Amino acid sequence: MGRGVWLDPLRSGVTLREYSQAWLAERTVRGRPLAARTRETYQHSLDRWVLPALGGLPLDRVTPAAVRRWHAETSAATGPTATRQAYALLHAILATAVADDALPRNPCRIKGAGQARSDERPLLDVDQVQHLSAHMPEHLRGLVDLAFWAHLRLGELLALRIGDIDLDAGTVAVQRQVVETDAGPVESPPKAGSQRFVHLPPRGVSALAEHLRTRSPALPTARLFVRRDGRALRAHHVHAAWSTARRAADLPGIHLHDLRHAGLTLAAQSGATLAEVMRRAGHSSSRAAMIYQHAAERRDAEVAARLGRLAAGTTPNRTGT
Repeated sequence: MGRGVWLDPLRSGVTLREYSQAWLAERTVRGRPLAARTRETYQHSLDRWVLPALGGLPLDRVTPAAVRRWHAETSAATGPTATRQAYALLHAILATAVADDALPRNPCRIKGAGQARSDERPLLDVDQVQHLSAHMPEHLRGLVDLAFWAHLRLGELLALRIGDIDLDAGTVAVQRQVVETDAGPVESPPKAGSQRFVHLPPRGVSALAEHLRTRSPALPTARLFVRRDGRALRAHHVHAAWSTARRAADLPGIHLHDLRHAGLTLAAQSGATLAEVMRRAGHSSSRAAMIYQHAAERRDAEVAARLGRLAAGTTPNRTGT
């Protein structure tokens, strides 16, 4: 204890399987319990990839060598995304074990193993967004426009109610989300720090007004986006329509989430500060919002390069104009 390397023998002798289940039950994010879908994802990752190999080990037997061996075996058995997610989860669980004095150091020490390496997503322009929207079923065109102009996540779009829309003020209130779980869709508050009011530009307001004009009249508490027959709209309905629309628009590689990415990048290009992009996106940290700032900077550099090529192909007249 004097050297600061004392371990709690009652905690360090607990198996990883026992400790991980207690960790899941107690885990909170910014003071809130894990969302149902997140808990299911974590449990699946534990059951499928982590616990079969490491679950029976006492915490103090989960060594760096054991983690490296497990990581190599998991990488050979599945893809990089599942491996990264499993490693990041194991790292988080064992970090808590360190805080509980059950381990002296976290044995997950593989550099970069838990970090996402997403490919650069294509950046849509306004004309492409309108082209995609035109190929969607009429009752879903407003959803595409709102994903772009208000930068909403699909779960937030599905949870919107008519009363959340204020056409006079040009705002959308984001107060809840729909999360798909194994038991079906569950409505919950949005991600921590994501409740917000988003102001729309005129084109976004016009798109919403058109959607409300074509939608069957309903109470303010009714969902804004529903199926053609008025029944509840699910995420797989939207993805199926989107898959058809992107092929018809000759943009087969575009993901639905790219609409949010493109809209936030456009906001950054318009001069929005990092804090303003964070507020519009519902980000609680600057890390994610910086993606759109960097994308805007790259686009600005492309504009400068095009200007340079244009200037190189022209000859100033004698007046210098």
